[in-house]
Amino acid sequence: MEGNVIIADDDRSLRMILAQALSRAGCKVRATGTLSTLWRWLEDGEGEVLVTDVMMPDGDTLELIPRIKRKRPDMPIIVMSAKNNLNTAMRANQFGAYQYLPKPFDLKDLISSVNTAIKLRSNSSPNLKNNLIKDDNHLEDNLPIVGSSPVMQNIYRILSKVIDTDFNILIEGKSGTGKNLIAKVLHDFGTRKDKSFLSVNLSLMSLRELQDIFLENFEGQSDIIVGTLFLDEISNANIEVQNFILSVLNKRESSKKGYKDLKIVSSSRQDLKEAIENGRFREDLYYRLNEVSLVIPLLEERLGDIPELARHFLKEFSNNDIQTKSLTKGAVELIKKKKWSGNVRELKNFIGRLSLVSNTDTIDEKITKYELAMITPEESDLNPLEGSRISKSLEMHLSHYFRSLGDSLPAPGLYQTVLKEVEVPLINLTLALCDGNQIKAANLLGINRNTLRKKIKDYDLVVTRGKKLM
Repeated sequence: MEGNVIIADDDRSLRMILAQALSRAGCKVRATGTLSTLWRWLEDGEGEVLVTDVMMPDGDTLELIPRIKRKRPDMPIIVMSAKNNLNTAMRANQFGAYQYLPKPFDLKDLISSVNTAIKLRSNSSPNLKNNLIKDDNHLEDNLPIVGSSPVMQNIYRILSKVIDTDFNILIEGKSGTGKNLIAKVLHDFGTRKDKSFLSVNLSLMSLRELQDIFLENFEGQSDIIVGTLFLDEISNANIEVQNFILSVLNKRESSKKGYKDLKIVSSSRQDLKEAIENGRFREDLYYRLNEVSLVIPLLEERLGDIPELARHFLKEFSNNDIQTKSLTKGAVELIKKKKWSGNVRELKNFIGRLSLVSNTDTIDEKITKYELAMITPEESDLNPLEGSRISKSLEMHLSHYFRSLGDSLPAPGLYQTVLKEVEVPLINLTLALCDGNQIKAANLLGINRNTLRKKIKDYDLVVTRGKKLM
């Protein structure tokens, strides 16, 4: 790899490490810790690729990028930043940066990025020459997506690249991970933000209902211009609805009035590839909607973001009070240990609960542990064996389940599902306690022996003798 690289970073040790790594890779390197020196070098025509930090002692490098692009339109700019959020990633992209690398990063990734940038520059890539922005206004600092974990950094990088494009985007992730939030960000911070955002939840929606929505918004006399169409829970769409959505995509591609300049974003909490294999989802529709894929991580994959998320939610729940409540380190650690099956949505609900019940500005371990116990039944809750305890435990489990669904409804047949979930372990454990003796088990359960036999058959239970309950 041959090329002239300029490094700009106020961290002397990092400058030295980067310079050594790039020099070993075959590059000629100059490094500086100030924007003033950087600009002087660029005016003199030095450097082919710029690797720079965002915050420098004498200014914000991102604000300088438009000037650099006008002066040196063929220079790829790789931006590094320890302030790892969506705002930084989007600003870097919109200001004309070639690549964004959140700190800390792997040296191999940096060298690879520099190598690719040198090749692109030598080929006079139009992507580097025409990547100027119209103005240098900052994005809002109060962006709705929170988190600095590596998995979120990947989300930010993709978002910053596609937010102003016409690509159809598929957002995949379990319930509560923030799919709807991502869809809104794609609209609110993109080029279509001045137009309307239309969200259509396809769960339990009939073809007729969907047709009426489209007739009103796209083919009628409505004054509202839709910029982004959000097809929420696309996996729940039946085949008729899927066929209709395909026709919508065809209308958009033919630039039909009302569908022109429409960005289509879809979401699914189910594995669509599995649905395709099972014949429940059209393969051609999947690839039409999935021009760009965003997989939103579970909360357990980004536990390091919990402190930041908690602060963000506490600020939201403060109702604009001057003093925002805070969590002690011990309280945060307790929250991080819990399994949040409802993901970020469940965490937000819990933080709201803490904010409501706490009478002080500092939420400590004691109240956090107590409230966690209210939503997370412990084994001790079942002893002694009393009906009230069992009822309370079941209530907490069901409440936890309903919260994890968010705005969605459970599948039909909930009553029978819950009964089965209770009856199966009850019968299995009672049979084990009675050493497989069905007469004793029926008597202990207080039901007819034939009834017990029928339930064993219906639930396909295996009854063995000599299997004592431990």
